[in-house]
Amino acid sequence: MTLKIWLKKSLKGGVARFLPVALLASAADAGVLWGVRSFIEIIGGKTDVPLLAWLAGMIVLALLRLFFLFGKSKISENWLYGVSSRVQAFFLHRLRNLPPNVFHTPKGEREVESAYEATVVLQNNGGVFFQAVQAILQLVVFLPVLFYISWPLTLFLFVVIVPFVALLQRKLHRLGPAEESLMRLRSDFRGDLTLARRLFRQWSGRDERSGISDGLLKSVRRLRDEGASAAIKKSQLSLWAETVSVVAMVFVLAFCALLMGRGYMDASGLVLFASAVLLCYKPVKECARVMPQFRAAMSALNVLEKFESLGVVDAPSVDGASHARASISEGPAGEGVVVRDGRFRYEGADQDVFGGLDIRWSRERPVLVRGRNGVGKSTFLRLLAGLERWNSAEVSAPRDVFFVAQDLELPPRWMLLRLIDRVKANEPEKMAVLEKFMMTAGLAPLLEKQGLSGGERARVALLWALASEALTVLLDEPFASVSLGDREPLLVAYLDAAKKMGKWTIIVSHDVLSAEVECIFKTECF
Repeated sequence: MTLKIWLKKSLKGGVARFLPVALLASAADAGVLWGVRSFIEIIGGKTDVPLLAWLAGMIVLALLRLFFLFGKSKISENWLYGVSSRVQAFFLHRLRNLPPNVFHTPKGEREVESAYEATVVLQNNGGVFFQAVQAILQLVVFLPVLFYISWPLTLFLFVVIVPFVALLQRKLHRLGPAEESLMRLRSDFRGDLTLARRLFRQWSGRDERSGISDGLLKSVRRLRDEGASAAIKKSQLSLWAETVSVVAMVFVLAFCALLMGRGYMDASGLVLFASAVLLCYKPVKECARVMPQFRAAMSALNVLEKFESLGVVDAPSVDGASHARASISEGPAGEGVVVRDGRFRYEGADQDVFGGLDIRWSRERPVLVRGRNGVGKSTFLRLLAGLERWNSAEVSAPRDVFFVAQDLELPPRWMLLRLIDRVKANEPEKMAVLEKFMMTAGLAPLLEKQGLSGGERARVALLWALASEALTVLLDEPFASVSLGDREPLLVAYLDAAKKMGKWTIIVSHDVLSAEVECIFKTECF
């Protein structure tokens, strides 16, 4: 089921729950109108109903109306936040399962940021649907009453006002592209700001820092100009709608004076008509004022629909032909990695990283991958880890792997502590190996320390790899941030622990190793 179909189904269910309570609230409004008529009759001496009885009845009506209004507000807000939660869950699920090539280009990154912005916009504007339902209900309840009290006045209202509101609606629909453009601009700015935060912490070049700051200021000015332009247009249309309402009321009063002068309406009829218009005017007015919100919600839905289809169809190659789908299977327990005719190219790149790669690596020994920069060593590990997808290949490899990337980002460490507790409770032999490695690597104080250095993060990542259930570990330059004197002892300690746990390791490294350690590996050159 697509997101749009699910939202329509959910909206129907929400409206079905909202409608009876909203109808009762409108009925309470009709009761208030009946109370106004009764008051006119009491004042005119046309009925014997005591004033205190009328007052008690009106208080009861007001309390019932308040109860129904609370009820419909609770239903609409529960629906709105429930749907918003599901939409954000959809975004996170879709983000987790996006094809890796989506992130190869800035366009893909922008699409993801825009989709997140759309989830926020949808939550902020989704209540407009229920306000529209309430306005329609008020019209359904009070329109016959208005025609009964004075059909000329009612006809005048709908001949003058409704066409103009429809015109405003068409104008607001034209703001759709502007809303979507603003969402994309905001997402671009958030991405640039994230990059700037990282560079300001790690890059000291004054010219580059100034250039990045100037670029952000240009984005801020563009957001200011386009945002202000769209907001002013929406505000102008809303103010026009209010002005037309005021002018229409003046004309209505003038028309009433004409009818009363000719004997077609008396003062009590005017009071009743004004009361009925007042009771149905507020929701209808709110509906007119939230038309920009409706447009924003629909624009957000359009962005999310594009995000839903993002990466569904395999991107064509440079020559226009789609790449063949890779055949990937779980290798037998005794076999390591087998790749036949492996082809891979980053989205938007001019040439393949791999064109016809053939590899057969056994699990008998850990593998050390050597090669100059840029030949695809890190990319190959990412392909094995499932973080990239072959354009075409026949692959037999383990699927449950643990990958330690070169530009290392660690998840929250409470996850590692939970994993260690699980090992301690269920696998005492494995825990003994972990404790020995933790002691050798000096890891105990790092599990709670705030602000780890690069070398400390590398040590924690190795512990995480050993504690995991994965039997294959991929290490991409794991010791690049570790001090030179500690690299080889740490590597030996890790390999000893991995061997005892039955874990196979593939490591990419430029480090110069002693002959004694080098002979542990099967060395492969790219």
